[in-house]
Amino acid sequence: MRATQLFGWPLLLLAIVLTSPSCITRKNVNMLQDRSLSQGASKLFENRKFEYRIQINDVLSIRVVGIDDETNRFFNIESTNGGVGVNDASLYVNGFSVDKGGHVQLPTVGKVKVQGLTVGEAQELVQRKINEYFTNATVVLKLVSFRISVLGDVGRPGYYVVYNNQITVPEALALAGGANEFADKAHMTLVRQSDRGAQAVYLDMSRTEVLSSEYYYLLPNDVLYVPTLKARPGRLNIELLSLLFAGISAGVLVLSFINNN
Repeated sequence: MRATQLFGWPLLLLAIVLTSPSCITRKNVNMLQDRSLSQGASKLFENRKFEYRIQINDVLSIRVVGIDDETNRFFNIESTNGGVGVNDASLYVNGFSVDKGGHVQLPTVGKVKVQGLTVGEAQELVQRKINEYFTNATVVLKLVSFRISVLGDVGRPGYYVVYNNQITVPEALALAGGANEFADKAHMTLVRQSDRGAQAVYLDMSRTEVLSSEYYYLLPNDVLYVPTLKARPGRLNIELLSLLFAGISAGVLVLSFINNN
């Protein structure tokens, strides 16, 4: 067999592999694509936002401002330096946990049912209860157990504490260092806990339609998983095959040189 024949078949096989369906295009890599968008023009995506309602085991930070110093110590979390620089652990440990009955136990006021209420509704309810015992007191209520997990093909997988009443999927990805180059943006999986169990749904972050989804805003304890493109292993195999074929071709050239001489 001539050297050209030996040299040709690895290149032919490599060309077939390189043109296989495992190739990656911009559609696989980019996020929030929409052909209808043009420079200088805007488009509105009406969102079906799902507002979170307080659940059992949630932890609430409840501050009552405007009461006397003695009563203030019962309600409000203070640090050793006068209340400045309270950390996450203090907020969680000293916060008010929602018990199995859906109540929080408040000093003087007693049990208040907050399960099923939004954070705003819970604040209004606690304010009414406080008004029964104190005058000129203002209630500030926040959810301090708002945590999400971002896993998979991202820069910094892990769980994150959200210091806001809401967070979107792109913001969660940004917290986790962003989706990596070969992350599958079209098949992200969102796992959401409910009273009946865990709910899983695919999110297609490669298209702008996700901006109108009720799952665009994350809820406490949500888990976002970002898979790797199926083409990624194929691309790694192509790189290995390229090295293998380069070695074979070099060997063929050496054999051809030896035979000719």
